[in-house]
Amino acid sequence: MTTAINDMVSAITSGVRSNTAQESKWIASAPPEMQGQMKSQILMQKEQELCQMLAQAMKQMSELSKSTIRNIGG
Repeated sequence: MTTAINDMVSAITSGVRSNTAQESKWIASAPPEMQGQMKSQILMQKEQELCQMLAQAMKQMSELSKSTIRNIGG
């Protein structure tokens, strides 16, 4: 299970590091002195969303494990 989680995290983080076509267009249309800041903002937002998603996934896996243990225990 750990390998599957690691693979999922790896795939997601590689997607976080690249910009969509719309984001790239948005950055390119900004003044050059603001482009670095915009790239950083986009990256931070994506990383925040990734952390929230992973936290939710771990919470659901924990709840599933607890539920399974409760059902086994009777």
